Amino acid sequence: MTLRHLEIFRAVCARESITQAAEQLNMTQPAVSLAVKELEAFYGVQLLERMNRRIYITEAGRSLLQYADAVLNQFEESVRVLRDSGAHSHCSFGMTVTIGESRLPLILSRLSRELPQISIRTFVQNSRRTEQMIQRNEIDFALVNNITAVSPSHVVDFLGQEEMAAVCAASYLSGRGTLSLEELSRQPLLLREPGSGTRNSVDAVLQTVGCKAVPLVESISTASLLSCAAAGQGIAILPRSQVRQALADGSVRELQISGPTFSQQYFLVYHRNKYLTTGMKQVIQVIREEMTF
Repeated sequence: MTLRHLEIFRAVCARESITQAAEQLNMTQPAVSLAVKELEAFYGVQLLERMNRRIYITEAGRSLLQYADAVLNQFEESVRVLRDSGAHSHCSFGMTVTIGESRLPLILSRLSRELPQISIRTFVQNSRRTEQMIQRNEIDFALVNNITAVSPSHVVDFLGQEEMAAVCAASYLSGRGTLSLEELSRQPLLLREPGSGTRNSVDAVLQTVGCKAVPLVESISTASLLSCAAAGQGIAILPRSQVRQALADGSVRELQISGPTFSQQYFLVYHRNKYLTTGMKQVIQVIREEMTF
């Protein structure tokens, strides 16, 4: 058995088709089928079931796919690490939408100015998707907010904390300045989508008083939530760094909320088995310096 066998098997599972996997790998269909049969003979189990011209992954096949992903990812990482020991290196990292909208331009500006020898790739997703990318070794590390459950396979470093603000149009609620959490929960809320760290923060605070958010609008876009708030459609609850400009130009005003404070915590996360190159550590240091609140 070789790495090539695992690569072929992973492609077949991803495509759920011998033919499509062969096309992807630029191989013949019989060669792909032979590689799968050789894997089945090596392990002594059936990895794929073929019924009605379709391929189904068996339980044993799913177990092997997890190992194949881990082995191939580790191999690919070893190639990157050893090649990065030269003058040029690579670093890919993810971040949540909240951090991306407020911090990414400054981070990228510093990295291009201070570490031009490092090739950077950045992915902006919600918290759930970002953590999945770490687990699958698709990125080297990530910046996330409000982790609800820490995986034993992850290293988590605290970066900082930021308050959140409830904002609405100047004329909304006839200029009323303060709401209780119970009153807030009954208002039309403009919130980030489920799975985002920002939304998790809002839901957690409302749950402390036995309330549940039923948003009028759910969006991955902070700009759309602020636009709806400015138009008098409800109350947006967002990190203060994302509403600072809107408050300054008067398009929205801040409501004071009595009770527990809405806030966000930010973390650096990477897989426990991840080898951090010198270049990655330099990138992380720049990020730490930019993640001040």
